[in-house]
Amino acid sequence: MADEIMIEGIIPVAQKDVRLLLEAGYLYMELSKWTEAEEVFRGVAALVPHSEVPHMALGHLYFSRGRFSPALKAHKKAIELKPESAAAHASVGETLMFLHKHKEAVAELDKARALEPDGPAGQFAQSLKEAFELGVFG
Repeated sequence: MADEIMIEGIIPVAQKDVRLLLEAGYLYMELSKWTEAEEVFRGVAALVPHSEVPHMALGHLYFSRGRFSPALKAHKKAIELKPESAAAHASVGETLMFLHKHKEAVAELDKARALEPDGPAGQFAQSLKEAFELGVFG
């Protein structure tokens, strides 16, 4: 298709194909096929090395398994690739909360709120901050 959006990575890939691969990774997660999900997300990260999205997906995978240190690393890589990503900052903040690094977490949540005050990532960050203030994270 002439009007199909292509993503330039190591090779040009149709955006819909990248989306499909990411959806396959999340489906593997839902099926508790952790290794397969990780392989898909790592493959997409290699295919489109400039994109923060597969790193966010890896972070979500690790976080869902209680592997907070690798989740933090993946989410920080997402920020490195796209510093203005409110979702990445919110995810780093959430992970830091679970690592009991509350001061750093609040700073990341504040960044997410500043980047996207009315959007879903900003609202998620605000909810996490409110939960922290209520003592949910100890």
